[in-house]
Amino acid sequence: MSTSKNPNIKYQTFISLFTVSCLISALLLIFWSKRGTGELLKKEGETDAQTLWTYMTVDNPYQQYPTWPGKEGFYESTMPPGNILKLYVNDLALDTIVNKRGVFPEGALLIKENYTDDRKLFLITVMYKMKGFYPAGHDWYWIKYKPDGEVRLEGKVDACINCHVGVAGNDYVFTGSIK
Repeated sequence: MSTSKNPNIKYQTFISLFTVSCLISALLLIFWSKRGTGELLKKEGETDAQTLWTYMTVDNPYQQYPTWPGKEGFYESTMPPGNILKLYVNDLALDTIVNKRGVFPEGALLIKENYTDDRKLFLITVMYKMKGFYPAGHDWYWIKYKPDGEVRLEGKVDACINCHVGVAGNDYVFTGSIK
């Protein structure tokens, strides 16, 4: 029996191809969603430094994230706490940077590795945008980790806020203009 003469076989072929296409699309979406997309990190209604550490080092390794455009690899810092830096951003943050959106959206994640002059990692500083966390500080959740993941500071960190307030008009970010 020819498929051109039997519309039922054409329909079954179409449904089979459509199903396969949907499955492939779903798998691709799952694969791409694991690359620093900016999913919200909630643990029993709260975000904390340990949840974020697990997310960015185990579930979704930040070294696979894109870097801030123009800041690929090591670069020299103009501000404390590190002399030499590497800066990784998730896709939400990258979109804001590239398209000059002016304000980072909820879920934006900036991860800065801080190195000594001899390029030894000594600190990882993180800014995570969490709507409603601290509106006066543009809702940034600040974290300082030791390289092994030990939390040094987290939350509304005065030292971070007081330094970054000078660039509040750039959503508290020194690295480059997002406007």
